[in-house]
Parts: sequence; structure tokens; C-alpha cells
Amino acid sequence: MKTQSLSFVADTLATSGPVDARSVLRCFQHPDGSPDTLRCALLLAGGRTHSEHLLGEALLGRVDHEEAAGAVARNVVSQILGWRTRLTGAEVVAGLLAAAGVARIFIYAGTSELALGDAIDRVDGLQLSNGRGDKESAFMAAGASLLEPNRGVAVLHGARGLTNAMGAVADARRSEVGTLYIVGLPSTGSARFLPPHGESGLLAGLSGLVDWHWQAGPVPADPEGCGREARHFVHQFRQALAFSARAPYRPAVFGIPQDAAEQRWLPLDALVSPATAEPPPTVDRSDLKDAVEEMMRADLKDAVEEMMRAERPLFIVDDYALRHTGIRPALDQISTDLGAPVLQVRYRRGPMLFERLRQDEVRNFVGWLDPFHPAHRDLLDQCDLVVTVEDRNIYERVVGALPECRKIAVNTDPGKVLKNEYLQEKDLLVVGDPARVLRDATELFQERRAATRAPWFGPDARTPAPATVEPVSASVQHGRRAVVRALADVLAGWERPALVDDSQMFGGLIAEHYDDLPSGLRVFGGHGAFVGSGLSYATGLAIATDGVRVMCTLGDQAFTNSFQGLVAAVQERARILYIVCNNGESVSLKKQGVASYGDLSRTYLSNVQGLRYHAVAQAIGVHTEEVAVPIGGPAEEVDAGLRRLSEALGKAAAVDGPSLVELVLPSAPEVWAGIWLTQGFEQARAGNRDPDPARAR
Repeated sequence: MKTQSLSFVADTLATSGPVDARSVLRCFQHPDGSPDTLRCALLLAGGRTHSEHLLGEALLGRVDHEEAAGAVARNVVSQILGWRTRLTGAEVVAGLLAAAGVARIFIYAGTSELALGDAIDRVDGLQLSNGRGDKESAFMAAGASLLEPNRGVAVLHGARGLTNAMGAVADARRSEVGTLYIVGLPSTGSARFLPPHGESGLLAGLSGLVDWHWQAGPVPADPEGCGREARHFVHQFRQALAFSARAPYRPAVFGIPQDAAEQRWLPLDALVSPATAEPPPTVDRSDLKDAVEEMMRADLKDAVEEMMRAERPLFIVDDYALRHTGIRPALDQISTDLGAPVLQVRYRRGPMLFERLRQDEVRNFVGWLDPFHPAHRDLLDQCDLVVTVEDRNIYERVVGALPECRKIAVNTDPGKVLKNEYLQEKDLLVVGDPARVLRDATELFQERRAATRAPWFGPDARTPAPATVEPVSASVQHGRRAVVRALADVLAGWERPALVDDSQMFGGLIAEHYDDLPSGLRVFGGHGAFVGSGLSYATGLAIATDGVRVMCTLGDQAFTNSFQGLVAAVQERARILYIVCNNGESVSLKKQGVASYGDLSRTYLSNVQGLRYHAVAQAIGVHTEEVAVPIGGPAEEVDAGLRRLSEALGKAAAVDGPSLVELVLPSAPEVWAGIWLTQGFEQARAGNRDPDPARAR
């Protein structure tokens, strides 16, 4: 439980006389002497031992010494547990959220969620925000949890709210964000009549898009049944929070009917008693854990033996790995010891901007994996061992054909590497946190071989590849890079910068010049490819994480599909600088259409004429700027546009709250050449060595 949730104890006792069990008990009672059930839930939600410890901490300074404070705390907890009172489901949920350290809850309430909202809103330390939409609330909870799982949680309305938000839930699952979605369901007494906000088997029907879900049932009529179901309810809620906090991170969905949230049916001891609704395990869990760890250790030893036998090992990292604490030093050490180059997957279709390694973090990092780069092709041709780290999408369409040599996959989610079909029977799969696996592998390697190997690859592998696979004029290249540097200058001035991208072509443009971005920047892209997710992701991250300043890069279509989330950003005065790239149309899809189906007008891919994105944002109180940079045009006009962009960004960055810059760029194909590939790299195996048919023709 967060200490601030018990701050009312210290505040109440500060104005009272001597502190004893009786005076402390009054902190958990209303003036008439009846129990304050929400405060009781806050006290007990961390479990009995933890509750006694936190209450003892709250009493320090008001009693003689620590031992006396602990004795009073134990006495108080024991007496409260003896009270014959019951909690509502909403109070229990609020207490358990506080105990889990949740910082921000996003809600778009209907009648089923009012009791939940009221209980949460009464808790010191829990911040409740109206997300202004169920989809937006779900995205904001995920955004709040990007740096730390379960920092944000959403309360969604069932069923229309949940069905409206399922795109966001699925996106959080695909992007592996750990957060909890609490769904308010119809009262069990009326559910069978299917009122407008009810659907039969709602959560079970959506199980293909979530990996953990549970729904509370009717409140039992008998006291014994209430106690049993109450313990199960508490156990399942804790299980939901534990699931979403465990790598590989994914959202959990917890359904609570309106009557279960409103009625007083959960005895106090349900918060401190183990669940009894399920039979005890037949296998000794400690023995099972030891056996699993021994198997993992054996796999790790086999992997290290493979690394030692290899003369030319190579690492390929997916950006999912960079979410794990300690991965950079672990990867740096083992790749240095092995003399192995490190490449990172680059996405060239759909969302393209994701967090990337840097050479000042990993000395043997040689850049984005680029099958067009002759030196990178040579690395793949010459290596005799490939080690993939937290692979999600290392398959031929994305990275080209992998060599036929031995492979080791280090992964938290075996199914997601096995689906990519490059592991054969001879290869190894090591399951576990990649940072820990690589650290342990380094220790084993150093035990067996004292000397660090010299890099087996030459300096040409570090040479930047040509920026694109299509001819790009020097003026276009200058303009594109200058735009990125203008953004980088702003980010470099922030203490804890983060960039959330929800664009395609614009994100790809930024990715080309990733090294111009400041060191230490956290970057989050849209693996779920939900156009319109980023604005709300950024809003959740900004308002739930102290000290973080957020830049959100948006495509014009993304802004159109996510405007509703901007209302919450204004409401919360979120410190976000939104950059909306307006290039007039869906440049990526127009290029794809020409390559696949011929050169047609496709007006349905164009922007709405006369829609000014900055004017829309300005109308609801956002500070806005509009700047055109005519990349590819006359040099003096481009330079003038870049100067105006820097000035506009400076003004927007100085705003204490949300601000938006609409960056107008040309839609001309030559301005965006080489960023979007119209075919995957499997095309090369089919006989076309260039995956861009516009060039292949």
C-alpha cells in the first residue's frame, strides 16, 4: 500500500492527545463511531503483516519508540478485523489499487461504474481522471504504464464501452503494455434481460484479444458463501494485477457487476485471508520452481557453449528488448566479450519509429538491420551463430532471409519467437528476462574464457548505410534531416524526454536520422498499428509520470482519429508537445496503391479540404502554431520554413500544458522517397532482389 493512503492517520493524530489503540481506531471510524469502511479497506488491502507495518510507520513520532508503534498497530489491526462490518466491491477495488501502487485511474463512467468512481476518488494518492471516452481511457491507462506496469488503470463501461475500447485493449496487448482494465457490468439481477449496456458472455467472447480475464458472479445470499466468494474476488483481483505486472507484459481484464460493486458483502478478513475457492495444488510449488530454474540453467549453459564454439556470432535485437531494465549494459558486455556485432530490427512498413540502441550504450552496435547495406549482408553471410533477443517480428518479410547457421533465441515469450519459424531442432531457446539471461551468460562465459575476443567484423559495418533505397536529392535529404534536428533540439532541452510516435511516413523519416535524437530519450512506437493511439498514449504517460516531458509525433490521419483524447489533455494540463505532420494525404497508401494496383487518383486517401488541425486544437484551448517547410523546394524557402519551425517549437515547448505544432510538408513522392517499402523482403527469395517494385520495374 502506498504510505500516502494512510496519511489520514498521521493527520488525525497530529491534533489529538496521547496516542493509543483507542485514538488510532477513531481514525477508522465516522464521527458517530461507525466504521469508515473505505479507510478499513485501505488499511487491510496490503495484507495483515504489511498493514501492521505501514500503520506502525504512520504512528512513528507520535509514540515513544518503534516497538511501541508496532504494538499499537498490531492491536488496531486485530480489533478492526474483529468488527462485524462488510465492504462494498468498489471499496475493495479502491483499496487493492492503492496497495498495488497505481497512480492514475482513467474512467468514462456509466451507471455501472459510479460506485467504483466514487470509491477511487476518495482515496488519497489515487488520481481519477475522466478520459472522455472508453477507447481514450484504455489508451491513456496503457500510456501511463509504458515505463512501469500498472501505473495506470482504466475503468471501462460494459458492454458498449468495452467493445468501443477493444481496439485499444488489443493494441496494448500487441505493444506488450501491462495494465488493468476494470469493466463495470450490469447488475447480475438484470443481466439476463440484456439491457443496452449488457451482452451475454461479454468477457469470454473477447478472450481472443486478451490473455487474462475474469468476471465476478452474483453476490451469494448466505454468509458462508459471501465469505468464500469474497476471498475469491480479492484473490482474482490480485491475480489480475500480478499478471499485468509480469513480463511479457499484457493487459488483464476484470469484470465487476454493478451489484457486486455497490453491495456490502465482503467481510474485512477477505483482504487478509488466502482464497479458498480453488483446491490446493497437487505439486509442491517450491520443488516445481526449482525444477524450472534448473531447466533454464541447463538451457543457458548449452547456449553459452554454443557461443564459445562460434567464431563469428551476431546479435539481432528487437525493440521489445529495450523495455527491460539493464538490457543495454548486459548486451554491451556480452557482445564485447564475444567480439560480436549487434544489429536491431528496423520496420519499414506501417509504424516505423521505435526505440533503438546507440553506440554509446552498446559498443558493438552497428545500426538498424538493413538488407540493402552491403556490409550488413556480409555480416549475415559470414556469421556462424545468430542470437536473437526478445524477438517478436524477426521473420523474412521484415528482416530478409536469416542465414542457415545455428541460432539461439533469448525470449520471455516462446510462442512469439517460434511463430517466426527460423528455429530448428538443432537450435536453442532460452526463456527468461533478456537482461538477466545475458548477464548470467556473460558470467558463465567469463568463467570459461578469461580473454575478451577482438571484434570479428570490420569498421565498414559501422558505416551508415545510404539513407534510402530510392534516389533522394541532396536538397530533400537536407530538409528531412533539418526537420529531425529541430525536433531533437527541443527534446535535448528536457530533463526526462519521451517521444510517442503515431505516424507512418513521418516516423520513418525520423527513424532515418535516429542518431540526431538526444541520448537518453525514451521512444515508444505503435506495434499495434492503431492509427490514432498515440495522442492518448502520450497523454496517459505525461500525466501519470512525474518529471517526464512528452513529445508526440502524429500523422494527420492519426490526429483526426484521436481528437477526443486531446480533450483530456486540456483537462489535465498534460505537458505534451504534439507535432502533427500534415502532408495532405495518406502518402504511404498512395505509394502502395501505385505499386500494387496502378496509378489512379484515389481521392478517398486525401485529407479533408480546409481542415486545419491547429485551428481545431486551438478551439479547445491548446496553444498552437502552424509552419510549412517546403522540402524539395527552393533552398531559401526551405531555410526560411526551418527557421520558422524552430521558433514555433520553442514557443510551444515553453507552454505549461499541452501545445501543438502543425507541420505542413509536401506530399510529393520525391519528398518521401525510400521511407516506405511497398513489399516485404521475402520478395527477394521469389526472385526480385529489390523489395520496392517501383525500383524493380
